[in-house]
Formats: sequence, C-alpha cells, structure tokens
Amino acid sequence: MRKLERREMEFAELREAIEKMELVDGHAHNIVSLDSSFPFINSFSEATGDALSFTPHSLSFKRNLREISELYGTESSLDAVEEYRRLSGLQAISWKCFKAAGISAVLIDDGLKLDKMHDIEWHRSLVPFAGRILRIERLAEQILDGEPDGSTWTLNKFTETFVKMADGIVGLKSIAAYRSGLEINPNVTKEDAEEGLSEVLRAGKPVCITNKSFIDYIFIRSLEVAICYDLPLQIHTGFGDKDLDLRLSNPLNLRTLLEDKKFSGCRIVLLHASYPFSKEASYLASVYSQVYLDFGLAVPKLSVHGMISSVKELLELAPINKVMFSTDGYAVPETYYLGAKKAREVIFSVLCDACIDGDLSVAEAMEAAKGIFAQNAIEFYKIKAGLKSADLKASSTPCFDVENAVDIGASFVRIIWVDASGQHRCRVVTAKRFNNVVKKNGVGLTFACMAMSSLVDGPADETNLTGTGEIRLMPDLSTRWNVPWYHFSCKR
Repeated sequence: MRKLERREMEFAELREAIEKMELVDGHAHNIVSLDSSFPFINSFSEATGDALSFTPHSLSFKRNLREISELYGTESSLDAVEEYRRLSGLQAISWKCFKAAGISAVLIDDGLKLDKMHDIEWHRSLVPFAGRILRIERLAEQILDGEPDGSTWTLNKFTETFVKMADGIVGLKSIAAYRSGLEINPNVTKEDAEEGLSEVLRAGKPVCITNKSFIDYIFIRSLEVAICYDLPLQIHTGFGDKDLDLRLSNPLNLRTLLEDKKFSGCRIVLLHASYPFSKEASYLASVYSQVYLDFGLAVPKLSVHGMISSVKELLELAPINKVMFSTDGYAVPETYYLGAKKAREVIFSVLCDACIDGDLSVAEAMEAAKGIFAQNAIEFYKIKAGLKSADLKASSTPCFDVENAVDIGASFVRIIWVDASGQHRCRVVTAKRFNNVVKKNGVGLTFACMAMSSLVDGPADETNLTGTGEIRLMPDLSTRWNVPWYHFSCKR
C-alpha cells in the first residue's frame, strides 16, 4: 500500500474534522461586480502587464483553474469559466464559492481600491460576520485628498483627524513594505515627519505617500492607536506585485521596532507567510510575544510543494497558536474558495507529516487545526470574545436555508427554470412539501412542457410531445436564496 493510502486510512478522522471546520478568514479584500474592469485572470497571479501573459503557464494557474472548473462543472478553460460566471451572475457564484469554502467570518481590508467593488455590508450576505480592517496608508491618503487646499494640513491636524477616523474597525493594516520598506524607525522625529508631509503635499493629488519619514510616522502613530484601543496590526510582508521591492519586505527588517519596549504590548501579524522569508517569520514569532503569522496568499498562489513547504517553515519554530488562516481573497469570489480549499488540504498534509515525524499526536493535530482555522483568529482579533463557530453561523441568516425553511418562517419556495424556448418558468410549492418531497424527487412536468414555444403556451408543431407522461425537474440547492419580502399597509 502506498504511503498516501496509508495516511488516508490512519488520519481519516483528522481529514474529516478539517473538512467540516468553519473557517475564520483573517485577511481578505472586497469582491467586485462582474462588469468591473478588473480582469478575471488577474486573480490568479501577482503579475501585471506583459508578465501576465505568462501566467497560464504557471503550476498554480493550471491547478487553480482546474479546481474552479470542477466546482462549476465546466471544462477546464478560462473561457468556459468566464462564460459560466457571466451566465450565473455574481450573487450565485459568490454563494456557491462561499458555501464550498465553509467560511463563517471574514475580515476585509477595503483599502485595496478596485473598480466597482462592493462595500463590506454587501459581503454580509455571504457570511454571518464581516469586519473591517483599516489600511492606514490609504486612510492617510484619503485624509490628505479630502480638502480642496491640501497645503493647509499640519502634522498635528493630520494626526488628530487620523485618530478620529480609526473607528468601528477590527484591526489596522500597513503596506509600508510597498512604499518604503519594513525598516521602520520607531524614533522618527516630528520635524522629519513634518518635512515628509510637506513633500507629499507638494507632489499634488491624488496623494500617494512614499516619503519614508512620513510613512514611519504614520506607522508609529497607528501602533499607538492600536495599543490604546486594543487593536491588532496586520503588516504586509514577503511577496506581492512588482511595485514591491522584495528586499525591503523581509520581516527581519522589523527588529528595531520589535525591540522597542513601547510597543511590546501590541499585537502584530505578519501576512502572506512572509514568503519567501517564511523561516525568518517563524523565528520572529518564536522570540517576540507580540508577533503572529498568517499564511494567506502563499496559499493558494504557490505550487503544492511551495504551499506545504512554506507552512511547514512557519511551524518549524513558531507556536501553533500564533499561526492563522486567511484566504487573502480579492476581487472575485473564486479566490476565497481556492484559499479555503487549498488551506484545508495543505494543513492536513502538514499536520499528518508532523504526526508521522513524531512532533504531534493525532489529538494534538486536531487541536492545532481548530486553532489555525478559527480559534487563534477569534482570540487574536477578539471577534466577539469566546465565540464558537456554531455561534457565528447562528448570528445571521442572510441566505435562504432550505434545510430549515419552515423554522426560519419561509412559507413557500419558488422553483424557477428556463425552458427549451428560453422562457423563464416558475412553480411555487409550500416549504414543507419542498423539504419532504421536492428535494428528493423534484417537481413533475408533462412532456409537453419541453415542447413549449416562445409564441404560445402549447407544444410546438411536429414535436409529438403531449400532456401524457412526466419528467422530473430536480432543484439545484446551491442556487437557493432568501427572497426579500415586505409588508405594506394602506390607508384610505
């Protein structure tokens, strides 16, 4: 028997538990409308411009496209998947992806500006809990863009406005790695920051902050806000698109900041497994109490070997209760699905190897998986402290649950289909009948229904189909949705 087959048998319970776990997605971004200018292929790679033409030849692209095609039941081609998306509509594919992903909570950094992106409230139709992560550099740019005469800004005025706007959030995030690097100066002077602000304002609008002194100042002020309001700070580390100087995104550059006693009480999470600096990130998490890790983006953007190796490197030194899952989903719902699906597979593989190597018992691996996929994030981000995944699921019912249609007050279920002539048809049944009969046996249609023309409600000539005989129309439960219903009262 091959090693893989032995592993499947020995760790069947662990696999089943991981597949059933509801996930807390600690880092993601907004989904965009189908008519957004954001190209679907961009969701497969960090490449842009001419480099994007080589993306279909990467291992991760081929695998991820195949995974999406299997979910949708299409052929494994970009054209077929895009056609399915167009015909199905955003709400349907989003619901399908999130249901398959098993995500119960998501934290969204809405500072990544995409064309026609949906707000965080829209995402609450897909998950019971959606919280906001505030990108500090983007907030600073919005503040400076906000006044007609930006030259009136002073550092004190900016700082006061910045702190006031950091409200109603779950955490903060910095992309300093993209702008000036992670070697943050915790002792940046007010004079240097003031000069940096002046340089930024002289560059005109729209504002793009790249001055290192001003970025360092924003970063330090944000850490002070985080400590004051007991908020965590996410930090982009490791790889990204080509705007990033990878040499400056090594988390080891944060050492001076981490050594500063003023900030020892903050909570920092290094995003993206810090790839390719995963070992360095693991070391930092092992020696600094305030450092935690998140492996989103590395999973699912790397090859299978790369994903497994990166997560293993994180766990070489880092405590398990400091490692967290995220999808880093963005723009399209498929990125959420892929991040969740591959994370389950990768964590299962990594934990199995840890058991085989003697690092963990199966029971310990089970607890590790629970922590990585949900509990660590619930505690780190303080998402309704002590909340269990079942509570998250019960906290909201935005989607129509056919299993419990009667319980949530739904009286009827509409079954809608498109007939052979392209006409939309509808049949309404009681929720009780739907649950007891239709789910298993479908609804009955006469043979003649398959011969209806678009001109008359009768069988087309020469079809030879009559009202005698029956076909069964089976509902696709993945397309179920709660239809809003409003009651109005009229006065004369």
